[in-house]
Amino acid sequence: MPLSPPPAIVATSRRVSRRMGFLFLTLRLWRRRLELWVAAILIGLTAVVFSLGGHALHELFFRIYENSPHWALLITPLGLALSVYLSRHVLVGAGGGGIPQSIAALEADAGVLRERFLTLKVAVGKTFLTLLGIGSGATFGYEGPIVQIGAAIKYRLGIRSIGAGGYGRGLILAGSAASVAAAFNAPLAGIVFAIEEMGRTFNQKASSTILLSVIIAGLTAYAFLGNYSYFGTASVSIHYLRGWTAILATGLAGGVAGGLTARLILAMSSALPGPLEKFRRSMPILFAAACGLAIAVIGISNDGVTFGTGYFRARDIIEGHTEGLENYGLLKLSTLLLSYLSGATGGIFAPALSVGAGIGLNVAAWLPSQPETAVVLLGMVAFFAGMTRAPVTGFVIVMEMTDSSTMLIPLMASALIAAAVSRLFNRHSLYDAQARMLLRTLRAARVPAN
Repeated sequence: MPLSPPPAIVATSRRVSRRMGFLFLTLRLWRRRLELWVAAILIGLTAVVFSLGGHALHELFFRIYENSPHWALLITPLGLALSVYLSRHVLVGAGGGGIPQSIAALEADAGVLRERFLTLKVAVGKTFLTLLGIGSGATFGYEGPIVQIGAAIKYRLGIRSIGAGGYGRGLILAGSAASVAAAFNAPLAGIVFAIEEMGRTFNQKASSTILLSVIIAGLTAYAFLGNYSYFGTASVSIHYLRGWTAILATGLAGGVAGGLTARLILAMSSALPGPLEKFRRSMPILFAAACGLAIAVIGISNDGVTFGTGYFRARDIIEGHTEGLENYGLLKLSTLLLSYLSGATGGIFAPALSVGAGIGLNVAAWLPSQPETAVVLLGMVAFFAGMTRAPVTGFVIVMEMTDSSTMLIPLMASALIAAAVSRLFNRHSLYDAQARMLLRTLRAARVPAN
C-alpha cells in the first residue's frame, strides 16, 4: 500500500496550485485587456490617418484645381469609377458608408456578415477607398467609414482574447463609439452615438468596454492632433425663449429637408427611374464616372465651393465668412446625393453637418434679429437630426465640435423638433433603414455583396 504524503506537503501543494491558477487567470485577464487597449489605440491612429490624410488630399485637389479647374472633369469621375471597381472586384466588403454595415453586423445571426464586413482586410481597404473618394473632390467624409473600421478592429482583436460568444455586439459598439469620439474629438458624442444610433438600447455589459475604448482612442488622437474643436469655436449664445423663432424655423426647415433627403437616399438605394436604373445595374463603373462628372460640373460652375467634405466651408460659415456661400446648402446637398448615388465608398455623416450649416445660413437671412452664427449651428443640428433621426447625437456632436456649450438647450430643442418632423416622411431612421435593406438583400441573395 503506497504511503500518503504528509498533510503539510499536501496543503502546501494545494496553495501553490491555487496561486499558480490565480496567476494564470491574472495573466490571461491582462492579455485580454492589452488586446482591447491595442485595438482602441489603432482606432485612434486611424482617426489621425484620416484627419491628416484627408486634409492633405483636400489641399492637393485644390492645388490642382487652382492650376486649371478643368482637371476636376478628369479627377472626380476617375476617382469615383476606380472606387466602385475596387469595392466590387478587389476589396469586397469595403464598400458603402460604413454605419449601415456596422448596424447590420449587430444582429444576433450576423456571423456571416461579420466575416464579410468586420475583418482587418476590410478595415485597411475601406481606409484607402475613403481617402480615394475624398481626394477625388466628391462630397464624402470619413466619419461614417471609420465606424465600420473601428468596429472591425475592435471585433477582430477582441474575439482573439475573449471569443465571439455574447461579447461580439459589445465589441462592435465599443469600436463604433471610439471611432466617432476619435474622429470628431468628441468623446461624449461617441458614447451617445453608440447608444442612440448603433445599439438603440444601453448595453450594461459593454458599458465599461465602450467607456475605456472611447478614452484610449480619444487620447491617442489627441496625442497627434491636439485638443481642437472640429468646426472651430463658436462663442455665441441664443436665449431659448427670445430665440424661439430661430429654434422653430431651423427645426422645421431641418426636419423637412433632412426627412426628404433621407427618403430620397432610401429611394435611390432601391431603384432609380427606368433607364437610369438599367444604366446603374449594367454599367456601375461608368455610372459612377457619370455621377463624378456631374459633381465636377457643379463644382466648377460655383468656383469650387462644393468640392470636398464641406469641412472648411462649414467652418467659414460658422466664423461669418459667408460671401459667395448663399446657395451653398442646396448646392452641397446636390453633390452629397450624387456622391452617394455613385456607389463609391465614403460617408455622409460630416457632409450632412456642412449642408445643415448652409441651410442655417439661409434661415438666418430671414431672421436678421437673431445671431447669424447661432442660427447656423441650429441649422446644422436640425438637418442632421432630420436626416438621421438621432437628435441626441446631433446636438451633442455639434456642441462638442464647436465648443458651444452655451447653446445646449436651443440645440436640443431644434434637434427634437427636426426629428419629430422627419417622422412624417420616414418610418425608420436613415441608417437603420439602410441596414434593414442590406440585411434583406444579403439574406435573399445568399451571396457576397459590398
